[in-house]
Amino acid sequence: MKVILRFVLVFCLVWAVLAGLAQFVRLAPDWPIWTVAVGVSLSVEAILGLYRYERSAVAPGRSRTLISLRFAALAVLVWILVEPTWVRTVTRDREQEIVVVLDDSASMDLQDEGEELTRGEIAEKVLADSGLMEKLEENFRVRQVRAARSVLAHNAEREDGWKQATDLAAALGSVLEQVPPDELGGVVLLSDGRHNRPSQVEETARRFGILDAPIGSVAIGRAEPPKDAAVLRVSAPEAIHLGDRMRVSAGLKFDGYSGQKARVLLTRAGELLEEREISVPQKNHREEVRFVLTPEAGGVGDFRIEIAPLEGERFSDNNGWDFETSITDARTNVLLIDRHPRWEFRYLRNLFYGRDKSVHLQWLLLNPDRIEGEEPEKVPASAARPFGEAQATSLPVNEEEWRKFDVIILGDLSAADLDGETWAIINRCVSERAAMLVLVAGPESMPHALSPEARQLVPVEMEWGNATYYGTRSQPFRIGLGSSGVGHPVVKQSQGAVDDGAMWRSFPEMRWRHSVRSLKEGAEVLLVAEEGDTARQASAEGLRDALRDLANRRQKEAESALLVTRQTGRGKVALLLTDRTWRLREGSGDVYHHRFWGNLVRWGAGPILRSGSPQVRLGTDQLTYTPDDPVRLQARLREKDLAPVWDESLRAEVLRDGSVVATVDLSPFEDSNGLHEGVSGPFSQPGLYQVRLRGSELARLSPEEQITTGFRVVGSRGPIELADTTLNLPLLQTLADLSGGEVVSSTEIDSLASLFRRDEGEREEVRETSLWSQWPVLLLLFAILSAEWILRRGAGLP
Repeated sequence: MKVILRFVLVFCLVWAVLAGLAQFVRLAPDWPIWTVAVGVSLSVEAILGLYRYERSAVAPGRSRTLISLRFAALAVLVWILVEPTWVRTVTRDREQEIVVVLDDSASMDLQDEGEELTRGEIAEKVLADSGLMEKLEENFRVRQVRAARSVLAHNAEREDGWKQATDLAAALGSVLEQVPPDELGGVVLLSDGRHNRPSQVEETARRFGILDAPIGSVAIGRAEPPKDAAVLRVSAPEAIHLGDRMRVSAGLKFDGYSGQKARVLLTRAGELLEEREISVPQKNHREEVRFVLTPEAGGVGDFRIEIAPLEGERFSDNNGWDFETSITDARTNVLLIDRHPRWEFRYLRNLFYGRDKSVHLQWLLLNPDRIEGEEPEKVPASAARPFGEAQATSLPVNEEEWRKFDVIILGDLSAADLDGETWAIINRCVSERAAMLVLVAGPESMPHALSPEARQLVPVEMEWGNATYYGTRSQPFRIGLGSSGVGHPVVKQSQGAVDDGAMWRSFPEMRWRHSVRSLKEGAEVLLVAEEGDTARQASAEGLRDALRDLANRRQKEAESALLVTRQTGRGKVALLLTDRTWRLREGSGDVYHHRFWGNLVRWGAGPILRSGSPQVRLGTDQLTYTPDDPVRLQARLREKDLAPVWDESLRAEVLRDGSVVATVDLSPFEDSNGLHEGVSGPFSQPGLYQVRLRGSELARLSPEEQITTGFRVVGSRGPIELADTTLNLPLLQTLADLSGGEVVSSTEIDSLASLFRRDEGEREEVRETSLWSQWPVLLLLFAILSAEWILRRGAGLP
């Protein structure tokens, strides 16, 4: 009875203490307070029981000291377990900051007509002479940074190539990242507005407007362009197959050369490949020039598009654009299987067999037309067959043969055509070996009638069953881009400035597609069916409709999906919900049909490794990098029969001017097709770099050849900084409009002091101090336990 009363008394006491403590600090135990009280009560009884047991074996003083230490250790342990945290609110004056951003790109080194100083010197002079910094410092903290292709502190050291591009979005974005939102007073930007990096400044400016932090821009420079010709941009493939046509387009500008002629040259390693003569019809002329050529030699092509020098040019170093394209004989192994020779199958077979030399095709019909009584020879599909032997009469003989294919395309197959074990192999090829599976929908079986083993690979949910869709006709539709399709390499159809969405909508109408109920987690819609007029009205009602559409976008895209992709393990699955892509050929031959399927195959098959031997390939994810870009190095090792090889010792050495500047371990992807990968860089020094492969398996796989490749590091991907040097006043005005700021000339800079308003309010902050995870608490617990152990052992107790 005494024990029960003591247990209840200790429980009530501990519960009351914890409840009272909770009035002053926050307790965050992983269990309710009553469970802590129960635990303490049980622990007290255990300590008292131990005390009664030990009392006869040790002196009374030592016994009382031991029980005191144990109770103290229990108290400290409970203190740690309930995690008391002191939470309070403090008030302090709000300290706001103004950031002054000086454009330090190459265009600011330009000295405009009639000026004695460069634009950059003018910006620094007017900032110093106006006294703006001193006026701002009376009410704000003021910090100054410089911006070009990246952002640096005012006095930080510039690396090579830093001035060769302007990224105003990154400059403004770094301000948002470094200054707390409630402390940001605004930005003073001194620039000519020449933003030429891919990021958009508009969204960043809107964030400044939301924070009530205006952007005050000082316009430096002149809107009238100098007399100059320049290459504005170049569009060229990163890699092509030896023997394929290479399409290159270049955007050119001519200012001040009305009525004259110019020569545009395409060269490779200094050798002239093609020359065009252009007539300049007006003072400020823009033109796009396209070249089509078939390279006769492989390797990494050192190409250049150049405008021959013109009289009176302001700049001479923006007339050319160097670019590199890898011309390789490496092929992608593709397996194409269908039940019947549908139109989609026929055009794909003809495309990959005769048109695209970068593909090693194996094709198979499971139910072909046959002459009665004739038994065809059994020819299993295999990526090891010689190039050109494409027709097969049976499936790959085992999983090893299936794994040799980079892309597997399945047409309108029924559940009976591929058994469960075959689907399990295909699943492993996708999820482990990193192959891509393409499912081309059909009215008979694909994909609605697939077996349960196969359905897990399908990236959508639909009405599963054995019904057929022959004779069903949907509303006429055109192809549009899904939310994930914008900028996606699979659906890239345009060259130059043409919009991809407009290009897809221009293709012929279609009338059949497979319906979808919903998307699985991780699925992305690249192409959709657009029925009727999809244009929205710019009204309040249209805005409400747009918001509702945004909330239901995933479901709406599922209902209109045409191309759905999904990452599955290490590989990819693509579901094409129509079998009419051959209609992309209408009126244009195989240009767009080939481009779409070529993009899809290259995206799914992974990297084209441009250098090496048939058994060892080496490459980088790009040919040209800026000092901000990491370099992804990839190698593939395979036996003569294409069986994968993994080498734990494989590494890549990166060399510049013959000296090793980095060594990267290439980690193998187990169960892949022999792919190894590593990341190096970024490399700050511009120039040519060589990559050399090292590993224990190389001598056996490629004994006669050292495996090397190369890449180039440049300050920017082209002479974009000096391509257009005019004052971009509309961009600066957009920044001002979206942020609540204004644009002034260099003579009016001092007026910006009144643009920024100091917030005199106070700021309340919630501060938390942990009272249990401090080192004195842990030290106290350690000291108590140590003292208890020493006393116990000294008394001869266990």
